[in-house]
Amino acid sequence: MSSGPQNDDGEALSEVNVIPLADLSLVLLIILMVISPMIMQSMIKVVASKATASKANPADEKEPPLIVLINADGSLELNKTKVTDLDLARQLSEAFERRVDKSILVTVDSGAAHGRFVSILDILKQHGAEKISLLKKAKG
Repeated sequence: MSSGPQNDDGEALSEVNVIPLADLSLVLLIILMVISPMIMQSMIKVVASKATASKANPADEKEPPLIVLINADGSLELNKTKVTDLDLARQLSEAFERRVDKSILVTVDSGAAHGRFVSILDILKQHGAEKISLLKKAKG
């Protein structure tokens, strides 16, 4: 007598029992459905903008854009002026009080640390930036 599953005649069963496999896959599917909304909420939202053609009106005075550069050594520049984190926060607060457009452009050197980039994004959001656009740094 063999030790495996047997049918009524005493012969060994050669079919695979798929019920435990189906149960396991359903449990994994439920876990995935429960966890996926939590993962999506914690992510940084990125919206790809589309370029639109606009006619420049000479009467409209455009404010110069605010550009933050994060260098490879972690230092910061706001519109090509070196600043510290505290100076950046103070200058952004002052600038966003006067400005209608509360958008800012950010560019990062390739050697900059990811954590430094995230901390600067936090500073920007805390001090009034409503739109943050990422720029690819030009070579040269």
